[in-house]
Amino acid sequence: MTNFIDYFLGGISSGVIIALMALALVLVWRSTRVVNFAQLAQAMFTTFIALTVRDLTGSWLLALAAALASGLVLGVIVHFLVIRPVKRMDTSGAIIATFGVLIALEAFAGMIWGGDGKAFPPPIRNTGFEIGGRVWPFSPYDLLVVVTVIVLVLALTIVFTRTSVGLAMRASAFNPEVARLSGVRVSRMLVLGWAIAGFVGAVAGVLVAPLTTLSPTAFDVFLVFAFTAAVIGGLDSLVGAVAFGIGTGLVISLVSGYTDSSNAPVVALVLLVVNLLFKPEGVFTHHKARTV
Repeated sequence: MTNFIDYFLGGISSGVIIALMALALVLVWRSTRVVNFAQLAQAMFTTFIALTVRDLTGSWLLALAAALASGLVLGVIVHFLVIRPVKRMDTSGAIIATFGVLIALEAFAGMIWGGDGKAFPPPIRNTGFEIGGRVWPFSPYDLLVVVTVIVLVLALTIVFTRTSVGLAMRASAFNPEVARLSGVRVSRMLVLGWAIAGFVGAVAGVLVAPLTTLSPTAFDVFLVFAFTAAVIGGLDSLVGAVAFGIGTGLVISLVSGYTDSSNAPVVALVLLVVNLLFKPEGVFTHHKARTV
């Protein structure tokens, strides 16, 4: 029973990270109708920038600010230089182009910072709480990550459902031509969508870095898990991304604990296949009429 609790708490810790990364994928989809497979590479690149700032200044807050700013800028750069030219010809081409961005960013990161893993110190204690004379695998830092995810989901839900900007972003993604006729600056909304996704991805990168070693390919495995969570939850659902991000983390933690960690990607693939067979639109996706 104790082992189960350990695996469960560990699954919560990794699940909220997967949820953050799935959230970034959903944000790009909701605002541009493109699945950005380079999202994790963008998060990795901005995290390296944050680590550089932290090493130079010794301040974790300045490092976070640098990551968030670079995440916004990098999202806009990827949109203008890669996605926008390709998407004019074919949306599927834009999705394929994100793989090129993934490879390019990992190569650039390797040339700048090298391929060896680097440690990213956490801002607060990352050792588990001691309760009943036992140290449990859930730390103050894990609690900080959970609170961050909750705040981000609430804030983004309000933006997308209760503000004119959020509604304009969704309209621009669903039907750009009608949105233009309604007075929406579609190009501006698409840029904003990529910027916000870059921002959330940067948050995810900075939060996951203290839990692992940072290298150009460190976040690649999270892409499998985050994409699985986003698809199962529904690519239009912020709540679904978070719920199934945490659920995916729990399943993977239990599988890794009771069998072998190498089975985790296989389990993620099985979950994805089962979802595509029985509910391909996603668990939290609802079919309803949309007005622009």
